[in-house]
Amino acid sequence: MADEKLIRAYGVSRRTFLGGAALAGAGTLLAACGMQAGSSDDGGEMAEAEAPAEGEASEAMAEGEVPVLLWQWGTTYVPGFETLVAEYNEMQEEVALTVEQPSGYWDSVLAAIAAQTGPDIFLMNGVNIKSWITGGRVVGDLSQYFATDQQATEDLGAALPSFVDWYSTDGHASGTPWNYSTSNTQYNVEHVVAAGLTPPAELGDGWDWNAMQEYGEKLTMRDGENITRFGQGHLHGIETGWGNWIQMNGGSVLNEDRSRCVIASPEAIDAVQFCVDMVQKHRVAPTREEYTAMREGGLHPSALMVSGLVSIFSAGDWYFNRYKDQPDLDWDVTFLPKAPTTGQTGNNSNFRGTVMNPQTEVPDAAWQWLAHSLTKPVQDRIVELFNEVPARLDSALEYYTSTEKSGPPPSRAQLEDSLRATIALPTHDVVTWQQMIREGINPSMNPIFDNEIGVAEGLKQIQDQLNALIDQAGSG
Repeated sequence: MADEKLIRAYGVSRRTFLGGAALAGAGTLLAACGMQAGSSDDGGEMAEAEAPAEGEASEAMAEGEVPVLLWQWGTTYVPGFETLVAEYNEMQEEVALTVEQPSGYWDSVLAAIAAQTGPDIFLMNGVNIKSWITGGRVVGDLSQYFATDQQATEDLGAALPSFVDWYSTDGHASGTPWNYSTSNTQYNVEHVVAAGLTPPAELGDGWDWNAMQEYGEKLTMRDGENITRFGQGHLHGIETGWGNWIQMNGGSVLNEDRSRCVIASPEAIDAVQFCVDMVQKHRVAPTREEYTAMREGGLHPSALMVSGLVSIFSAGDWYFNRYKDQPDLDWDVTFLPKAPTTGQTGNNSNFRGTVMNPQTEVPDAAWQWLAHSLTKPVQDRIVELFNEVPARLDSALEYYTSTEKSGPPPSRAQLEDSLRATIALPTHDVVTWQQMIREGINPSMNPIFDNEIGVAEGLKQIQDQLNALIDQAGSG
């Protein structure tokens, strides 16, 4: 019988927990894979499919092979995983791996684990991993496997260090890194050139906050008090906007051990103030209300740049495929503009890993796929099959930043700075991502961007509220 206490502790609704939480607040339009920003991930467009029929398998299992079931959440991930699984089953005869995409992913995973059933391994996201581990140990400890598997340990060492750290708790490996996304500067080349400006990708370290403000002002087109084209866009959200600006300015949402919220620091205040000023003072970026109006009728955010309504977009790489489908759009990218105070760019990302169900009856066979997923030949395929960043830094630098190997945009190489700067989206070990965003951040960040309260006052409210949630969780 399912553990009702566990389900109550973790079983939030599909809409709020399918990949993370509601990030609609603070102006986030859509977030990267495995999260729901306003609603669902735009990164993998992870609309859910119907659950596979019970007992259905993609391939017949050969005699002697150990069956292993992998669950993943994304509809657009299906072809990529099916390709990799088929290749894996062809290359070895010990494991028969099957991949499925269950309906109501997170609820299904939690219910299955509580009932001591479900997948042997499953795709996990960075905004859930910490609270899942602390709140119930619902992912298996892989440390014993890494301790005896030298090749897997070497492969893990090739992954982005911040990613490896995020999937490690008290020295124990909680999963294997898989992939992530970058937020970056996306721009309409035609607009930039027509304004007599040097394309941001050609500015190198000169692409900083000052240049961004200058470009935003020169690219914004006005008809009296009406704005017909915004020079800049997409600053309201933690993942694609203000969260990165805080990071690159030397601030943080949480302290290093994630025990306290420190968002009211001078560094964070200056960063959020810059973003708010672009929206409210300089009026070169849409307000939250204007974003909502432009999206009425189902307009996808990427259409703002495709249609020419925005010239420069601070957005996620999950838009790349949409731009590729627009042959008349001349577009390119570079890193998010660097902070003049630190000379650094930023990238807060939702680290997607693969974890083991602690209830699996075939842990050794399940481990074989986890170790295989870390190898360079598999990681090299992630850009091609998923249009995302491989967890391995060597694969990312060889493929993700290469236009020759991975296609447009032309200046992919500029995103090396984004890769090296990447850290996990800030999440607490007990307070869930959903609670942080809905109860701690949104109630004050939205009014900040709506120009209803000052930045310093609003961030102090966020800090106090998040710390109250942390204290409550610690005493609960």
